[in-house]
Amino acid sequence: MGSQNAVSPLLRSLVRPHGFEPLRVEGRLPEPLRGTLFRAGPGLFERFGASLSHAFEADGAVTAVRFDGRGAQGACRIVESAGYRAEEAAGRFLFNSAASWLDRMRAARSGTAKTTGNTSTFVWQDRLFALMEGGLLQEMNPDTLDTLEATDLGVVSGAFSAHPHRVASLRTTFNFGVRYGQKMLIDLYALPDAGAPSKLGTVEAPWHSMVHDFMATERNLILFLGPVKLNLLRAMLGLSDFKKLFQWKPELGARLIVVPLDDVQAPRTFELDAFWTWHFANAFEDEGGPCVDLCRYPEFSLEDIGEVEETGAPPLLTRLHLDLKTGKARETKLFDVPCEFPQLHPRVHGGRYGTLFAQTERRSGGLKHPGITRIALDGGKGAEWAVPAGHVPSEPVLVPRGEAEDDAFVLDLIYDTKGDHSYVAVLDGQHLEDGPVATVHFDHPIPVTFHGGFAAAS
Repeated sequence: MGSQNAVSPLLRSLVRPHGFEPLRVEGRLPEPLRGTLFRAGPGLFERFGASLSHAFEADGAVTAVRFDGRGAQGACRIVESAGYRAEEAAGRFLFNSAASWLDRMRAARSGTAKTTGNTSTFVWQDRLFALMEGGLLQEMNPDTLDTLEATDLGVVSGAFSAHPHRVASLRTTFNFGVRYGQKMLIDLYALPDAGAPSKLGTVEAPWHSMVHDFMATERNLILFLGPVKLNLLRAMLGLSDFKKLFQWKPELGARLIVVPLDDVQAPRTFELDAFWTWHFANAFEDEGGPCVDLCRYPEFSLEDIGEVEETGAPPLLTRLHLDLKTGKARETKLFDVPCEFPQLHPRVHGGRYGTLFAQTERRSGGLKHPGITRIALDGGKGAEWAVPAGHVPSEPVLVPRGEAEDDAFVLDLIYDTKGDHSYVAVLDGQHLEDGPVATVHFDHPIPVTFHGGFAAAS
């Protein structure tokens, strides 16, 4: 990775893939914490003597920690997709910027790609999938982390994004997938808790962009189209590495496309000033239209992905109030401290809420102080666990314990730079400032993970 490895020790290949094995526990694990934490991220940054230009191109690694009320077991394995296996057989990269121009051209012209599974995990109907930005669902065995086959679930047209969102009141998970061609098309999907998945319809985008995340409420799906343009010709010809394919075009402004669930053929578009977001927190229906909460960046960057602060200005938690009658939007800042990877109690996904948890970064004296923070949007009391110096947090994952929005265990996979290993901090969401009630330690570092979730034991 060259310069990226110099920036973050997490941007390096997995040193020891392995199946489930006992992990060292410090403190006492809560007895009610039973189930498996799954995380995904890029796991191989170098292969065949070559390095990749960006983490988004790397083959994925899925990490799992299984809690049984007494102890914990952990596993971490590379996503050995069909594309990965083809490259192993060929002895060289075939699909990304480290591949030869001829191999990139072959892949582009044949429409083949590698489903790396390097961004998120998704558990649906007791099946585990590793997800990426632009591929099918890569199924994994949840008991062993063995790689199975990629699947379209019988409905996915070409891609299934890495950011599915469940609306608790509808007992349904929604997602989208982008298809690039002469026009950019965004396919919309519904996956009920019970029953078969379905394709809801397709929305045409006004320009070729990157659509990373979206939101869902009880009435609407909300797509974000930032002022970023894909150079489609260069992508098709394999002429650029990943970082050079997308260009910031602030003159385009940003768009929010609101798609009614009861009439997906009648989307409403809100035109906004230029900004960028990687991740939404939540959305809910308010008087006049939906409110959308997101981590707002003033501009787009592909540098230092996975850190709260990129090379530009940091992200701030912001609410967009959308008025369906006037077509106007207004903006409210919700929190003054830079934050990313917001999470909330699953009971309130897609509905009104007052509490969320996020990875934050306070600054003083020219130093940055990362933390895991409970943010009270309803006037309640917030709290923060200041991560120890030299420790690098990731996206917090909430495991519900009760009905209150803060009544959850908070799990965070953390890298200890001094000990050069990773561990999971187990925090009490209602007493976050007290620090971990237990820590669960791998004997090696885990490469950066972007997203994940928790599957409760049945």
